[in-house]
Amino acid sequence: MKHAKDAILRSEQANYLEALEPPRDELLRALEESARERGLPISDPEVCSFLATVARSTEARRIVELGTNIGYGAIVLARAAGPLAHVITVEKDEALAAEARRNVAAAGLEERIEVRAGDAVAFLESHNEPVDLAYVDCVKEDYPTYLKRLVPMLVSGGVLIADNVLWRGLVAAETVPDSERAKVEALRTFNHDLVNHPKLRAVVLPLGDGVAFATKLGSPSMLPPAPVTLPPR
Repeated sequence: MKHAKDAILRSEQANYLEALEPPRDELLRALEESARERGLPISDPEVCSFLATVARSTEARRIVELGTNIGYGAIVLARAAGPLAHVITVEKDEALAAEARRNVAAAGLEERIEVRAGDAVAFLESHNEPVDLAYVDCVKEDYPTYLKRLVPMLVSGGVLIADNVLWRGLVAAETVPDSERAKVEALRTFNHDLVNHPKLRAVVLPLGDGVAFATKLGSPSMLPPAPVTLPPR
């Protein structure tokens, strides 16, 4: 069960996609229910299915998540990426970080998921290891900063995924409540900079609350020459 109603798709479309999701195991269902009861913003199940698909298909080994919450996304990523992957996930709220560690332990993933309590921007300023996959689900006002910091860390072919980039549809709205304006302006900047970034190939998907997906381009000198097709004589 999703922790919140879908704000992008029509209800019948959202319900259809929710019904397509395979059953989650007992731990993930318990985390979903806990998040729903407490109003905690974990990723929607279909977004986590997308995360799992990308993590598995790219064989990501060095994964960074900004915004741990109770550990739902980190568990999904670590399970999908496999035993050789290592996930570093950052959560500013120390109580949530402690809860996430307990959930990670319940999943048997303590050796593969490292939960760090702290500010995401501060973490990015100090982290100097390459990243295969980055997942952003953190402070919306800081999304443009996350992008600037993460792109240099991504390896060639590395992937960046960001959740909530349509922010309940408000990013595309003409009228935005004052209480949401700072988030919306930051997300508009992030989306524009992402899809126009010279080192990325990116798209924004109407999945969940809007998901941005980008892959880092390789150096032109490292790419094979494009095939040449001669016109028939």
